[in-house]
Amino acid sequence: MKWKTGAALMVAVLIIAMIPAAFSAIRGGEAPVFAPQKKAEEHQLILQLDNSAALQDGTLVTIDDGRGTEIAPYVDAGGNMLVPLRFLAESLGAELTYEAGVFEISLADQRISLAENASGVTGVDGQTYTLPVAPTRVGNSFFVPGRAVTEAMGGYIQYFPASEGGYVICSIGTKEAPSEKEIEKARTAAQEQLGYTVQQYLTDCLVVRDGSGSVQINGETVQPKSGEKARLDGETLYFPADSVSEITKGTITYEDGALRQDGKKLNVAIKELDNSAYFALADFAQALGKEYTTAAESTMGILTGYKLAGHQSQIDAIAAQASGLPSLGNIPEADAYIALTFDDGPTGGKDGVTARLLDALQEQGAHATFFMCGYRIKDFHTHMDRYLAEGHELGNHTMDHPMSGGLKGRSSDFVHEQVDSNSELIASYTGQKPTVMRPVGGAYDDNVKQCMAESGLPIINWSLDTLDWKNRDADKIYSNIVNNAKDGDIVLMHDLRQCTIDGTIRAMKTLKERGFAFVTVSELAAVKGVTMEPGVVYTDFRDETVAKLKGETAADGEAA
Repeated sequence: MKWKTGAALMVAVLIIAMIPAAFSAIRGGEAPVFAPQKKAEEHQLILQLDNSAALQDGTLVTIDDGRGTEIAPYVDAGGNMLVPLRFLAESLGAELTYEAGVFEISLADQRISLAENASGVTGVDGQTYTLPVAPTRVGNSFFVPGRAVTEAMGGYIQYFPASEGGYVICSIGTKEAPSEKEIEKARTAAQEQLGYTVQQYLTDCLVVRDGSGSVQINGETVQPKSGEKARLDGETLYFPADSVSEITKGTITYEDGALRQDGKKLNVAIKELDNSAYFALADFAQALGKEYTTAAESTMGILTGYKLAGHQSQIDAIAAQASGLPSLGNIPEADAYIALTFDDGPTGGKDGVTARLLDALQEQGAHATFFMCGYRIKDFHTHMDRYLAEGHELGNHTMDHPMSGGLKGRSSDFVHEQVDSNSELIASYTGQKPTVMRPVGGAYDDNVKQCMAESGLPIINWSLDTLDWKNRDADKIYSNIVNNAKDGDIVLMHDLRQCTIDGTIRAMKTLKERGFAFVTVSELAAVKGVTMEPGVVYTDFRDETVAKLKGETAADGEAA
């Protein structure tokens, strides 16, 4: 029996020796080394690029920043797929805490540390996963490279690019990666419940807006020559029959009182409105076998090849993108038109300068174009949802407002980073990228024009400088506007000070008495019958400039 007694004593000694280490580990927040490791629970998360909807273990949910603002995964200017960190971690069964610039992801018995400026993260398997970009803050949320963080948590991820649905399928808690059959099943569920990407919808998409003579075809604005405008009659949106050939590239024509395709009459009724022939867009979509969806309180009609109805994020994104279509029905008849433009904002919080300026413009029934700087949006963004809702136009004024020549003389990479990153930031708050841009100081060269052609942005300078940046005096701002404004002018101001608001509103009241109306740059171009082109510089839409544009655009790409 001695050997049994000795063995028992030895075991007791070992247990006693392990107790301090165990308690030390517990005090340090870690499980003792001899504790059994818990297995992560099984979860599946399906995200989609630029969509605030997601499938969380098969349930449709909305992604927000914890404060009620919807957010969505996106691809940055460098091509990196970024997802909201907190939503990703918690959807996969983890807890996320943040302290002193470090995120702690706790999953079962394991923990991952991720610093704000990290270039890599050590996973639960002990391997280091490289982060192509450090955690990126957008608004109130941090976004991280989805693949690296998911795999560091011990999960599996399958990413489909935007052209294939933009789905991000994450799973955790399984011993093996999902099979092709399981991935395809998840993708099918995503297509049904999340829809397709905006990019996919825009490959076969027609958007028409009440009161506008322009349409958006596959993401590009087209202005039919007939000049007739879409009409909302009751709850039905109608389109002018004389323009059908232009929007279908001649594949459908209006002949002998009917729409015809390959000589055959389509089952689409023709209705006369104000002595012009129109057809209902819903009937047109049905005849072509297309999906038809309305937006913007039924003032906008969208025809797509893919099912769009029910997928609100995509509807909102397409509607926001097409909101740049001039709706001339919302522009008052006037003797003269000018475009009010404001640079360098936004300024202040919900009761700051920009908010007060928006209030004042709304009281006057005026629209304006806001050329915003990204670095200011990061500080002042409480009012970003008001721009489009109140009829204003989004403009890009670079991310950091670089001085000493602005964008002129800079590399293409620098120009694109300053402009494209700002467009993404603006879209993250408004749902739409800017439709126009203004270079810092109005300075540009051939490289800037080429870059903006690639980014799809017309370059907007000005013909009337209020000098509010120099003369911070409401009376001088007022005088500069009322003494110099001409029909077709683009007016330069800055969204920085109360004196600009005071002088501008006084000037607007005076000019209204002279028959002026105040519109966005794109609305001004549409009123004058001009379709702006990316990479071309516009300074005004006065009669002489418009005549030149309608004849032959300046050879050097300037429209002034």
